Amino acid sequence: MSDRERILTAVRRAVQRRVPEPDAYAGPGGTADWSSFREVLESVGGQALGPVARDELTGLVAGLVDRTQTSRVVVAGAAADLLGAGPWQRLSDQTDPRELDDVELAILLGSLGVTENGAVALEGSNARLRALPFLCQHLVLLLDATALVSDMHAATRRMPEDATAHHHYTWISGPSKTADIELALVLGAHGPRSLRVVGFR
Repeated sequence: MSDRERILTAVRRAVQRRVPEPDAYAGPGGTADWSSFREVLESVGGQALGPVARDELTGLVAGLVDRTQTSRVVVAGAAADLLGAGPWQRLSDQTDPRELDDVELAILLGSLGVTENGAVALEGSNARLRALPFLCQHLVLLLDATALVSDMHAATRRMPEDATAHHHYTWISGPSKTADIELALVLGAHGPRSLRVVGFR
């Protein structure tokens, strides 16, 4: 018997063996509370503030803007409706992405938070503004403190049924960072240099 025939015979024997399907994966579990989320987010270089009452949100974010001392601050999408007027520029849904290259601080609304990795989901149904969280120097994400899940498996189950078909989701955990070059940690290499998540109820 040639080597080829021996290999094919072994493959045919292996294929005939039936392996039972595994049970559904239950997920790692864990807690889904703000203090756990804060702890993990801070371990990856981000900062979690709050949660605060919804009517205190605009004042808290305005204070953040003042302390950051940046030149161009923008708010987009549902975050603009949530915050109202303040020391920021409201972006139109028709904003040309090429106009975002000088954004110092961007404020967006996250749809879901994950305590397992400190990630926040951004639903980017507006293709024109998808580049914003990567072009800005500093990023502030607003997040309903009750919209937390323990792990990414639970997060996937919480997403709309058509999420992968009709929406663009971006998961952000901490500021952009890389240590590819000589193991020197660099912040802001591929995105914002800082990330703050502001929780509200």
